[in-house]
Amino acid sequence: ERRAETWAAAECDIGLPAPAPPPTIPGQMSESDWFQGEYNFLGLPAELTQRQRARAWVLPVPYDATTSYAPGTRRGPAAILAASREVEQYDREFDCEPAVAFGVHTLPPLRAELQSPEAMIERVAGAVTGLLRGKPAPELLVVLGGEHSISAGVARGLAQAHGARDLVAVQVDAHADLRDEYEGSRFSHACAARRILEHCPVFQIGIRNISLEEEAFRRRSRRVQTVFAGARNYLPQLRRFVRGKRVYLTVDVDGLDAAIMPATGTPEPGGLSWAELLDIVRVVAREARAVPVADVVELSPVAGLHGPDFLAARLVYEIMKQVLMRKE
Repeated sequence: ERRAETWAAAECDIGLPAPAPPPTIPGQMSESDWFQGEYNFLGLPAELTQRQRARAWVLPVPYDATTSYAPGTRRGPAAILAASREVEQYDREFDCEPAVAFGVHTLPPLRAELQSPEAMIERVAGAVTGLLRGKPAPELLVVLGGEHSISAGVARGLAQAHGARDLVAVQVDAHADLRDEYEGSRFSHACAARRILEHCPVFQIGIRNISLEEEAFRRRSRRVQTVFAGARNYLPQLRRFVRGKRVYLTVDVDGLDAAIMPATGTPEPGGLSWAELLDIVRVVAREARAVPVADVVELSPVAGLHGPDFLAARLVYEIMKQVLMRKE
Protein backbone atom coordinates (compact mmCIF):
# COMPACT_ATOMS: atom_id res chain seq x y z
CA GLU A 1 0.00 0.00 0.00
CA ARG A 2 1.28 3.42 -0.95
CA ARG A 3 -1.69 5.28 0.52
CA ALA A 4 0.38 6.47 3.48
CA GLU A 5 2.40 8.73 1.21
CA THR A 6 -0.72 10.75 0.49
CA TRP A 7 -0.80 11.95 4.11
CA ALA A 8 2.55 13.63 3.53
CA ALA A 9 1.37 15.48 0.40
CA ALA A 10 2.42 19.09 0.27
CA GLU A 11 0.03 21.91 -0.51
CA CYS A 12 -0.60 22.13 -4.25
CA ASP A 13 -0.13 25.88 -4.64
CA ILE A 14 -3.88 26.46 -4.49
CA GLY A 15 -4.27 26.92 -0.75
CA LEU A 16 -5.64 23.46 -0.06
CA PRO A 17 -3.80 21.79 2.82
CA ALA A 18 -3.07 18.11 2.81
CA PRO A 19 -5.42 16.06 5.03
CA ALA A 20 -4.19 15.38 8.54
CA PRO A 21 -3.15 11.79 9.27
CA PRO A 22 -5.53 9.74 11.40
CA PRO A 23 -4.74 9.63 15.11
CA THR A 24 -2.90 6.55 16.31
CA ILE A 25 -2.38 5.02 19.72
CA PRO A 26 1.13 3.67 20.32
CA GLY A 27 1.12 -0.11 20.27
CA GLN A 28 -2.49 -0.31 19.09
CA MET A 29 -3.67 -0.75 15.48
CA SER A 30 -6.73 1.11 14.27
CA GLU A 31 -9.31 -0.59 12.06
CA SER A 32 -7.91 1.24 9.01
CA ASP A 33 -4.60 -0.55 9.61
CA TRP A 34 -6.24 -3.95 9.29
CA PHE A 35 -7.96 -3.65 5.93
CA GLN A 36 -7.14 -2.27 2.51
CA GLY A 37 -8.89 0.91 1.47
CA GLU A 38 -11.67 1.14 -1.09
CA TYR A 39 -10.58 -0.18 -4.48
CA ASN A 40 -10.58 3.11 -6.34
CA PHE A 41 -8.54 4.94 -8.96
CA LEU A 42 -5.06 5.69 -7.54
CA GLY A 43 -5.88 3.89 -4.28
CA LEU A 44 -6.79 7.19 -2.62
CA PRO A 45 -7.91 7.48 1.02
CA ALA A 46 -11.63 7.97 1.59
CA GLU A 47 -11.23 11.69 2.33
CA LEU A 48 -10.23 12.31 -1.28
CA THR A 49 -12.86 10.14 -2.95
CA GLN A 50 -16.19 11.55 -1.73
CA ARG A 51 -18.61 12.81 -4.39
CA GLN A 52 -19.01 16.17 -2.67
CA ARG A 53 -15.26 16.75 -2.63
CA ALA A 54 -13.92 15.08 -5.78
CA ARG A 55 -13.74 17.11 -8.98
CA ALA A 56 -12.82 14.10 -11.15
CA TRP A 57 -15.05 11.04 -11.37
CA VAL A 58 -14.23 7.70 -13.00
CA LEU A 59 -16.88 5.51 -14.63
CA PRO A 60 -15.73 1.96 -15.59
CA VAL A 61 -17.64 0.44 -18.52
CA PRO A 62 -16.50 -3.21 -18.97
CA TYR A 63 -18.22 -3.85 -22.31
CA ASP A 64 -16.92 -6.07 -25.12
CA ALA A 65 -19.60 -7.23 -27.55
CA THR A 66 -18.84 -5.99 -31.08
CA THR A 67 -15.07 -6.53 -31.10
CA SER A 68 -14.15 -7.91 -34.53
CA TYR A 69 -10.62 -9.24 -33.94
CA ALA A 70 -9.28 -10.13 -30.47
CA PRO A 71 -11.73 -9.75 -27.53
CA GLY A 72 -10.80 -8.77 -24.00
CA THR A 73 -11.58 -5.07 -23.63
CA ARG A 74 -14.18 -5.88 -20.96
CA ARG A 75 -11.20 -6.47 -18.65
CA GLY A 76 -9.69 -3.08 -19.45
CA PRO A 77 -11.34 -0.97 -16.72
CA ALA A 78 -10.35 -3.35 -13.92
CA ALA A 79 -6.77 -3.50 -15.23
CA ILE A 80 -6.55 0.30 -15.32
CA LEU A 81 -7.86 0.60 -11.77
CA ALA A 82 -5.43 -2.04 -10.52
CA ALA A 83 -2.43 -0.43 -12.26
CA SER A 84 -3.41 3.05 -11.05
CA ARG A 85 -2.59 2.05 -7.48
CA GLU A 86 1.06 1.93 -8.53
CA VAL A 87 1.04 5.34 -10.23
CA GLU A 88 3.13 7.95 -8.40
CA GLN A 89 0.84 10.79 -7.44
CA TYR A 90 3.53 13.48 -7.31
CA ASP A 91 3.89 15.50 -10.50
CA ARG A 92 7.04 17.49 -11.34
CA GLU A 93 5.22 19.82 -13.72
CA PHE A 94 2.86 21.03 -10.98
CA ASP A 95 5.28 20.30 -8.10
CA CYS A 96 2.62 18.65 -5.95
CA GLU A 97 0.31 15.68 -5.77
CA PRO A 98 -2.55 16.89 -7.99
CA ALA A 99 -4.92 14.11 -6.91
CA VAL A 100 -4.85 15.59 -3.41
CA ALA A 101 -5.93 18.92 -4.88
CA PHE A 102 -8.85 17.75 -6.99
CA GLY A 103 -9.85 14.35 -5.54
CA VAL A 104 -11.13 11.39 -7.54
CA HIS A 105 -14.42 9.55 -7.04
CA THR A 106 -14.60 6.07 -8.59
CA LEU A 107 -18.06 4.85 -9.51
CA PRO A 108 -19.11 1.17 -9.61
CA PRO A 109 -18.79 -0.44 -13.05
CA LEU A 110 -21.72 0.19 -15.37
CA ARG A 111 -23.73 -3.00 -15.85
CA ALA A 112 -23.51 -4.26 -19.43
CA GLU A 113 -26.68 -4.38 -21.52
CA LEU A 114 -26.36 -7.41 -23.78
CA GLN A 115 -29.73 -7.20 -25.54
CA SER A 116 -28.13 -5.26 -28.42
CA PRO A 117 -25.27 -2.82 -29.04
CA GLU A 118 -27.83 -0.03 -29.45
CA ALA A 119 -29.33 -0.82 -26.04
CA MET A 120 -25.87 -0.65 -24.47
CA ILE A 121 -25.14 2.71 -26.08
CA GLU A 122 -28.42 4.02 -24.70
CA ARG A 123 -27.45 2.77 -21.23
CA VAL A 124 -24.09 4.54 -21.44
CA ALA A 125 -25.80 7.73 -22.63
CA GLY A 126 -28.30 7.60 -19.79
CA ALA A 127 -25.57 7.09 -17.21
CA VAL A 128 -23.46 9.98 -18.55
CA THR A 129 -26.45 12.31 -18.75
CA GLY A 130 -27.52 11.46 -15.21
CA LEU A 131 -24.05 11.98 -13.78
CA LEU A 132 -23.47 15.32 -15.52
CA ARG A 133 -26.90 16.65 -14.52
CA GLY A 134 -26.66 15.41 -10.95
CA LYS A 135 -25.90 17.34 -7.79
CA PRO A 136 -23.05 17.10 -7.15
CA ALA A 137 -21.62 16.53 -10.60
CA PRO A 138 -18.03 16.02 -11.72
CA GLU A 139 -15.99 18.76 -13.36
CA LEU A 140 -14.35 15.99 -15.37
CA LEU A 141 -15.89 12.58 -15.98
CA VAL A 142 -13.43 9.96 -17.23
CA VAL A 143 -14.99 6.85 -18.75
CA LEU A 144 -12.89 3.67 -18.85
CA GLY A 145 -13.59 1.20 -21.65
CA GLY A 146 -14.35 -1.33 -22.81
CA GLU A 147 -14.57 -1.22 -26.55
CA HIS A 148 -14.75 2.03 -28.51
CA SER A 149 -18.45 1.64 -29.32
CA ILE A 150 -19.26 3.04 -25.87
CA SER A 151 -18.01 6.45 -27.01
CA ALA A 152 -21.16 6.86 -29.09
CA GLY A 153 -23.10 6.73 -25.84
CA VAL A 154 -20.69 9.06 -24.07
CA ALA A 155 -21.09 11.68 -26.80
CA ARG A 156 -24.87 11.31 -26.77
CA GLY A 157 -25.02 11.60 -23.00
CA LEU A 158 -22.83 14.70 -23.00
CA ALA A 159 -24.96 16.37 -25.68
CA GLN A 160 -28.15 15.48 -23.82
CA ALA A 161 -26.80 16.87 -20.54
CA HIS A 162 -25.33 20.16 -21.74
CA GLY A 163 -26.35 20.56 -25.38
CA ALA A 164 -24.20 20.35 -28.48
CA ARG A 165 -23.52 24.06 -28.92
CA ASP A 166 -19.75 24.69 -29.04
CA LEU A 167 -19.11 20.97 -28.53
CA VAL A 168 -16.32 19.27 -30.47
CA ALA A 169 -14.57 15.91 -30.14
CA VAL A 170 -10.88 15.02 -30.39
CA GLN A 171 -10.29 11.37 -31.29
CA VAL A 172 -6.93 9.61 -30.90
CA ASP A 173 -7.11 6.33 -32.79
CA ALA A 174 -5.44 4.01 -35.27
CA HIS A 175 -8.75 3.49 -37.07
CA ALA A 176 -11.08 6.06 -38.56
CA ASP A 177 -14.21 4.37 -37.11
CA LEU A 178 -16.30 6.20 -39.72
CA ARG A 179 -18.35 3.28 -41.02
CA ASP A 180 -22.08 3.87 -40.90
CA GLU A 181 -22.64 0.18 -40.20
CA TYR A 182 -20.40 -2.80 -39.54
CA GLU A 183 -21.31 -6.48 -39.21
CA GLY A 184 -24.99 -5.63 -39.00
CA SER A 185 -24.80 -2.88 -36.38
CA ARG A 186 -24.64 0.92 -36.55
CA PHE A 187 -23.27 0.82 -33.00
CA SER A 188 -20.20 -1.30 -33.61
CA HIS A 189 -16.78 -0.22 -32.40
CA ALA A 190 -16.02 0.46 -36.08
CA CYS A 191 -18.76 3.11 -36.16
CA ALA A 192 -17.77 5.09 -33.07
CA ALA A 193 -16.61 8.28 -34.79
CA ARG A 194 -19.54 8.20 -37.25
CA ARG A 195 -21.97 8.19 -34.32
CA ILE A 196 -20.05 10.93 -32.47
CA LEU A 197 -20.36 13.06 -35.62
CA GLU A 198 -24.12 13.02 -35.14
CA HIS A 199 -23.55 15.28 -32.13
CA CYS A 200 -20.43 17.33 -32.92
CA PRO A 201 -17.46 17.77 -35.29
CA VAL A 202 -14.49 15.43 -34.81
CA PHE A 203 -10.73 15.98 -35.10
CA GLN A 204 -8.96 12.62 -35.62
CA ILE A 205 -5.26 12.02 -34.88
CA GLY A 206 -3.07 8.99 -35.51
CA ILE A 207 -5.25 7.31 -38.14
CA ARG A 208 -3.48 4.62 -40.16
CA ASN A 209 -6.23 2.18 -41.08
CA ILE A 210 -9.24 3.32 -43.11
CA SER A 211 -11.62 1.61 -45.53
CA LEU A 212 -12.62 2.85 -48.98
CA GLU A 213 -16.11 3.64 -47.67
CA GLU A 214 -14.72 5.67 -44.78
CA GLU A 215 -12.28 7.56 -46.99
CA ALA A 216 -15.07 8.54 -49.36
CA PHE A 217 -17.19 9.76 -46.45
CA ARG A 218 -14.28 11.64 -44.88
CA ARG A 219 -13.51 13.50 -48.08
CA ARG A 220 -17.03 14.80 -48.50
CA SER A 221 -17.74 15.59 -44.85
CA ARG A 222 -17.11 19.07 -43.47
CA ARG A 223 -17.46 17.85 -39.89
CA VAL A 224 -14.39 15.62 -39.70
CA GLN A 225 -10.71 16.54 -39.90
CA THR A 226 -8.19 13.70 -40.07
CA VAL A 227 -4.49 13.70 -39.21
CA PHE A 228 -2.93 10.49 -40.47
CA ALA A 229 -0.11 8.73 -38.66
CA GLY A 230 3.31 10.16 -39.46
CA ALA A 231 2.01 13.70 -39.98
CA ARG A 232 3.90 16.54 -38.35
CA ASN A 233 3.06 20.11 -37.31
CA TYR A 234 -0.63 19.41 -36.74
CA LEU A 235 -0.79 20.94 -33.25
CA PRO A 236 -1.58 24.47 -34.54
CA GLN A 237 -4.51 22.99 -36.46
CA LEU A 238 -5.65 21.20 -33.29
CA ARG A 239 -5.37 24.43 -31.29
CA ARG A 240 -7.66 26.24 -33.72
CA PHE A 241 -10.15 23.38 -33.63
CA VAL A 242 -10.53 23.26 -29.82
CA ARG A 243 -9.92 26.91 -28.86
CA GLY A 244 -12.79 28.23 -26.77
CA LYS A 245 -14.87 25.07 -27.27
CA ARG A 246 -16.19 22.36 -24.98
CA VAL A 247 -14.14 19.30 -25.88
CA TYR A 248 -14.90 15.62 -25.57
CA LEU A 249 -11.58 13.76 -25.67
CA THR A 250 -11.75 10.11 -26.71
CA VAL A 251 -8.54 8.06 -26.71
CA ASP A 252 -8.45 4.61 -28.25
CA VAL A 253 -5.17 3.20 -26.96
CA ASP A 254 -4.41 1.62 -30.33
CA GLY A 255 -3.68 5.16 -31.50
CA LEU A 256 -0.35 4.68 -29.74
CA ASP A 257 2.57 2.86 -31.32
CA ALA A 258 2.01 -0.87 -30.90
CA ALA A 259 5.56 -1.12 -29.54
CA ILE A 260 4.41 0.60 -26.33
CA MET A 261 0.73 -0.43 -26.48
CA PRO A 262 0.46 -4.03 -27.72
CA ALA A 263 -2.45 -4.84 -25.39
CA THR A 264 -5.33 -3.90 -27.65
CA GLY A 265 -7.71 -5.92 -29.77
CA THR A 266 -6.84 -4.35 -33.13
CA PRO A 267 -3.18 -3.23 -33.02
CA GLU A 268 -1.70 -1.37 -35.98
CA PRO A 269 1.98 -0.79 -36.84
CA GLY A 270 3.23 2.72 -36.25
CA GLY A 271 1.33 5.25 -34.23
CA LEU A 272 1.87 7.99 -31.69
CA SER A 273 4.59 8.10 -29.08
CA TRP A 274 3.85 8.78 -25.41
CA ALA A 275 5.30 12.29 -25.76
CA GLU A 276 3.13 13.03 -28.79
CA LEU A 277 0.01 11.89 -26.96
CA LEU A 278 0.82 14.10 -23.98
CA ASP A 279 1.29 17.07 -26.33
CA ILE A 280 -2.22 16.46 -27.65
CA VAL A 281 -3.66 16.29 -24.13
CA ARG A 282 -1.89 19.51 -23.15
CA VAL A 283 -3.15 21.41 -26.19
CA VAL A 284 -6.71 20.30 -25.50
CA ALA A 285 -6.48 21.20 -21.81
CA ARG A 286 -4.92 24.62 -22.44
CA GLU A 287 -7.04 25.78 -25.36
CA ALA A 288 -10.49 24.34 -24.61
CA ARG A 289 -13.07 26.32 -22.70
CA ALA A 290 -13.90 23.10 -20.86
CA VAL A 291 -13.25 19.36 -21.06
CA PRO A 292 -16.27 17.89 -19.27
CA VAL A 293 -15.74 14.28 -20.42
CA ALA A 294 -12.88 12.09 -21.62
CA ASP A 295 -12.61 8.39 -22.21
CA VAL A 296 -9.79 5.86 -22.55
CA VAL A 297 -10.90 2.73 -24.40
CA GLU A 298 -9.80 -0.51 -26.09
CA LEU A 299 -7.23 -1.70 -23.55
CA SER A 300 -7.26 -5.50 -23.78
CA PRO A 301 -4.99 -6.71 -20.96
CA VAL A 302 -2.43 -9.43 -21.64
CA ALA A 303 -1.66 -11.75 -18.73
CA GLY A 304 1.79 -11.08 -17.33
CA LEU A 305 2.29 -7.92 -19.41
CA HIS A 306 1.73 -5.02 -17.02
CA GLY A 307 3.29 -2.18 -19.00
CA PRO A 308 0.25 -1.35 -21.16
CA ASP A 309 -2.09 -1.39 -18.14
CA PHE A 310 0.20 1.02 -16.32
CA LEU A 311 0.49 3.26 -19.39
CA ALA A 312 -3.31 3.50 -19.62
CA ALA A 313 -3.58 4.35 -15.92
CA ARG A 314 -0.88 7.01 -16.27
CA LEU A 315 -2.75 8.44 -19.25
CA VAL A 316 -5.95 8.77 -17.25
CA TYR A 317 -4.09 10.60 -14.47
CA GLU A 318 -2.34 12.84 -17.02
CA ILE A 319 -5.70 13.82 -18.52
CA MET A 320 -7.04 14.64 -15.07
CA LYS A 321 -3.97 16.69 -14.13
CA GLN A 322 -3.83 18.68 -17.33
CA VAL A 323 -7.55 19.46 -17.40
CA LEU A 324 -8.19 20.19 -13.73
CA MET A 325 -4.90 21.84 -12.72
CA ARG A 326 -5.02 24.12 -15.79
CA LYS A 327 -8.34 25.45 -14.53
CA GLU A 328 -6.78 26.81 -11.33
